Amino acid sequence: MADALQLQEYRTPGGAAQSLYEQKKSRFIGQLFPAADQQQVDALLAQVRKQHREARHHTYAYRLRTDHVERSSDDGEPQGTAGRPILEVLQKAQITDALLVVTRYFGGVLLGASGLLRAYSKAASLAVAGADIITMCTCIDCVLTVPYNLYGVIQNMLPGYTLQISDTRFEVDVTLALTVKGSDYQRLVDEVTERTDGRVVPKKIKSHFSYL
Repeated sequence: MADALQLQEYRTPGGAAQSLYEQKKSRFIGQLFPAADQQQVDALLAQVRKQHREARHHTYAYRLRTDHVERSSDDGEPQGTAGRPILEVLQKAQITDALLVVTRYFGGVLLGASGLLRAYSKAASLAVAGADIITMCTCIDCVLTVPYNLYGVIQNMLPGYTLQISDTRFEVDVTLALTVKGSDYQRLVDEVTERTDGRVVPKKIKSHFSYL
């Protein structure tokens, strides 16, 4: 996984999602959660164990951008039949800052190692398929102070960029607060500066990850 500070964008769940898969009377409940750090992962695992306290296994995998963490657990299932295939589902979908748990209620019929692997992978894949996966990108907050006679010029330019206007104030000048996709920012600076003859130059406030 690339260094978190160098990522331009990443995919992550926009919210929790759940799936149900049955195989030979065993029920596999897949749950995908957004999780930004180890503390959130631990809290969510405790929540799932409490919610399904009668289940035999709570297998899981998670990926975090912080410290490039990738971990999985078979939680008592034969080694390599649960945690690893769940992790591979996250990796294949390129999802990070996420926890994927598959809870198993044993139905009395043994599935064998290959059957378990397929069942856990299927339940995990169904949870991901049903989730709202969003792309977080590097964004830059900036402010434009625009004379009124140039406001129309700026208004006509902005639709050509991936951005959000968070605030507009009409005072001595027009002040626009923008969140701009990082890959668009320098192009915006260059065009604004050129088309206003240097009278308007975006003032950078901060960089961060956001969903646009």
